[in-house]
Amino acid sequence: MKMLIHNLAFGFVPSQSRLSDGVYALFRFYCGFSIADGAGLSKVFHKIDEKGGDAWSNLAFGVPEWFVQQVSDIGFNFISPVFWAHLAVYGEFIGGLLVAFGLLTRAAACQLAFQFFVVAFIWYKDPAPFAMYYQQLIFWTFALITALGGGHWSLDRWILQKQAARTGQPAPKAALTALFVCALAFGGTAQNLPANPPQRVSFTLSNPSLKTRSVSIRHFDAPAQKASGYGYDLSALGCHAANMPVGTRIYLQKNGHEELLWVIAATDDGRKIDISQAATLTREQWLQAAQDEVAEQTARLRQAAANPGMEAAAAERGIPLVALRIAGRFLWARQVYVRAQLPYEDGRSNAGFGQRVGWFSQCMVRYPVGTKIYLCDGPYWQGPVQETYLLTVTAEKSNHTIRL
Repeated sequence: MKMLIHNLAFGFVPSQSRLSDGVYALFRFYCGFSIADGAGLSKVFHKIDEKGGDAWSNLAFGVPEWFVQQVSDIGFNFISPVFWAHLAVYGEFIGGLLVAFGLLTRAAACQLAFQFFVVAFIWYKDPAPFAMYYQQLIFWTFALITALGGGHWSLDRWILQKQAARTGQPAPKAALTALFVCALAFGGTAQNLPANPPQRVSFTLSNPSLKTRSVSIRHFDAPAQKASGYGYDLSALGCHAANMPVGTRIYLQKNGHEELLWVIAATDDGRKIDISQAATLTREQWLQAAQDEVAEQTARLRQAAANPGMEAAAAERGIPLVALRIAGRFLWARQVYVRAQLPYEDGRSNAGFGQRVGWFSQCMVRYPVGTKIYLCDGPYWQGPVQETYLLTVTAEKSNHTIRL
């Protein structure tokens, strides 16, 4: 076992020529340094204001909150999404540097291969196996480095040479120091996540048109799972002052639907926003807005499912409530929509929820005995969708797990 761990940490496959040794060393350094600089560094030192520059005053150290939310959305909630987010970010940064210099190469490359397997084959909705996504190429790159190890020109080989000269001695201090630094980085940076409420921004909405326009101002606090906001009819040539947290979304009502108009950033403090002109949003703002919309709707549906009105109606009729667990069939999480037809409602019930569930990420729901549970192909609250009957709630199904 000791020899196996030793080979996994420092071992490598020897080559037959100095040319292949040199090419492989350049290949390994390029791949490792590219990931550390291009993917890890931009998250370890991330921008406070995405629209701002690269000055140190606009950089924060630690894992950005939006990345923790992305990890949670994928379904890595077992233990904590904060743990997996830190493992991924510092795996890209420190792991990339370890691969570049050939120290603990196989362990670092294995972690990176796993991470990009998740990105290439789980994060994408319907990934094609041979679609040449660059994330797939990165996965196979680090899978190859895992198999070959550090190579001839690496610190791993230098460590093996030192150990050969010191038979029976502990591993050199360099390897132990590297392991300590990795453990410290993975486990000791959770305090960098913001613990205070999000920054609030004062802004003014302006309506230069000659007719009244309806706007919706909404914000979702992910840690507290709480939505806030309101709707407002902005009169012709009128203005409306507001004070909301960073990340607040401004929607304009158009032809019976909402159009995303603006996402409030820290730089919008004191800004006068013309609602006749849509902002040029960054990709990160679009993604965050979409995630907030889904999370907000999910929280609203959870609240509706746990509505005391349902409990009161069931108690009035003498119908007991049964707790159920909703989970996924796969290790990775996927979006599901579940509708519950309540037994005492003659018409179509609108109870249920939309949720990303995986093998380890699950949610608890409580429904009256006699409730019929349906799996829907889409958001059932937006209109008729195809439904698949799952089960009818009975008292015997208390704490029963439904895997979707």
